[in-house]
Amino acid sequence: MNRDHHCRGGQRHHCHREDHHRRGPSSFHMHDSAMVFGMLALKKGDAFLDLGCGAGDYSLRAAEIVGDSGNIYALDLWPDMLNKICEEGAARGLKNIHPVVSDIRRGIDIPDNCIDVCLVATVLHTLNDASEKTKLFAEIKRVLKPGGKLAIIECKKDDRPFGPPIHMRISPEELEKQLEAPGFIKTHHVDLGANYMALFSLKR
Repeated sequence: MNRDHHCRGGQRHHCHREDHHRRGPSSFHMHDSAMVFGMLALKKGDAFLDLGCGAGDYSLRAAEIVGDSGNIYALDLWPDMLNKICEEGAARGLKNIHPVVSDIRRGIDIPDNCIDVCLVATVLHTLNDASEKTKLFAEIKRVLKPGGKLAIIECKKDDRPFGPPIHMRISPEELEKQLEAPGFIKTHHVDLGANYMALFSLKR
C-alpha cells in the first residue's frame, strides 16, 4: 500500500455496460449521478473516500463539490488507473485529489477518523471471502469521522445481460446483515435502476 502515490490501477465485474472510450470501468453513468450526490450530501471542505475508484468518475465529481478546502482520496489497486484520474483532474483544474495505491482486501492506507463520506461503488461483490469483507468494514469504521457515513452502490440481485453473475450479487438485506456486526445501521435506500445505493452510519 502506498499513501504517497502522486498525480503524474484482477479483473472486476461491474454493473454497467463498458465504454472502451472512457478511462476505465465505472457505474457512474448508469444512473442519475445528481440523485446519488444529493443523497451523499457532500459539503465544501469535506473529506471523501472513493474505495476501488476505477475510472474515478465519482472522485472527480466529489472533488468539484468539496472544493479546494476538501480532500478526495481515490483508492485503487492499479496505479495506471489513478494516473488517468490525476490527468483528468489536472485538466479540470482540480487540486484536491489524492491517489492512494492500495488493496482494499488488506487495508486502507489512510489515517484514522479523517473521512466524512466513504463510497464503495460496485466493488463489494468482487470480494469473495467473508473475511475480506470483515477486514474492509473494520477499516472503513476506523477511517470514518464521528458522524461520518458509508455509501454502498451494488448491483441488484437479479439476472441481467451485463454485470456479475447472480451468485456474486448482494441483496440490500444481505448487505444490511453483513454490516450489523461492525456496528453500521442503514439510514437510507435508493433505487438506481439496475443498481441500488444504501447509506449507513455507525451506531452511537
